[in-house]
Amino acid sequence: MNSKVIKFVAGAGKTTYSEKYLKDNKNGIYLAFNNSVVNELKDKGYLCKTIDSLFFNYIIPKFTSIIPLIANGAAINYINSENMKTFQKGIANIKIEKDGSIYNMSKKTIINLNMKNEELHAMGNFENSFFIKSIFSKDSLNINDQQRSELSYYIIEKYPNVIVDFLSSRFSYIIVDEAQDLKGYREEFAKLIYKSNIKLILLGDDNQNINGGGKWFEGLNADKTNLITHRCTEKICEWIRDNLKIEIYGNPNDGEYKSIKFSEILKYDDGKRVLLYSANTGKNKEIIEKWKGRKETIKKVKGSTIENDIVIIGTSLNKKNFYTAITRTKKNAYSSVSKIIL
Repeated sequence: MNSKVIKFVAGAGKTTYSEKYLKDNKNGIYLAFNNSVVNELKDKGYLCKTIDSLFFNYIIPKFTSIIPLIANGAAINYINSENMKTFQKGIANIKIEKDGSIYNMSKKTIINLNMKNEELHAMGNFENSFFIKSIFSKDSLNINDQQRSELSYYIIEKYPNVIVDFLSSRFSYIIVDEAQDLKGYREEFAKLIYKSNIKLILLGDDNQNINGGGKWFEGLNADKTNLITHRCTEKICEWIRDNLKIEIYGNPNDGEYKSIKFSEILKYDDGKRVLLYSANTGKNKEIIEKWKGRKETIKKVKGSTIENDIVIIGTSLNKKNFYTAITRTKKNAYSSVSKIIL
């Protein structure tokens, strides 16, 4: 293994660390969970991608000459499930299993990834043949998000050495940021690189794991830690230490945490404060609809800094969601959340 695990608290400078490393060390690639984090460094001229786009643009195209069901040299096209035409909707029912079998929903078909593309198209009509032939066409591979993930999982399981050889020949090192968010094939990919001889830097914060993954990363011992945030004030960090039992230390600015009543949330809408919420449902929905200032889900703003006060709404919230939300701001945090689920 040639890996380094770095665990920084929110706002401690994971992106800054990555940028400096990219600047000082050539021929690397930076990977993260979402585009908002990736774009921050991409705009500065560094090679940055999500793991999804790495597979779609770099890795899957390498397998058009290896996986028989994909036409040799096929163009890789993305299908947006939300905008597909009516006659294409059945494509979403086609699933790729880890063993290469092709399923129509829960029903196994007679097609698998080891079948030659020419053989597929020489066959007559069979159940859902139109949609399978549309995905694995004679000159292209046409897949949605789900199928990209399934195909990527298959490639990791069946061709791990090919992936490692390709990446090691192209990049001197790989940085994976927001590693606490990894799950599914993305986590399996990180595990593969972690066990290989490729130089890998994993960065993350266990306490910001709000996307259902992260168990593997959480279990890794850190080679480097940083408990000092450059974003949040010490008064907010003190509240986090006392109430969320998370060790984090902040800057001496004036911002603090203030508990407010749910019924009075709209009084805090001054047009500048940012409303943060976990879900637009129940009691939250009416408040969100009436809020005039900026409003975002906690998941969407994760990884970003908010220069203004924030208002976190709800009556109860998971600890990691609350921590992720409260650590977005450089100023004051207001919240109607009375129950934090530890």
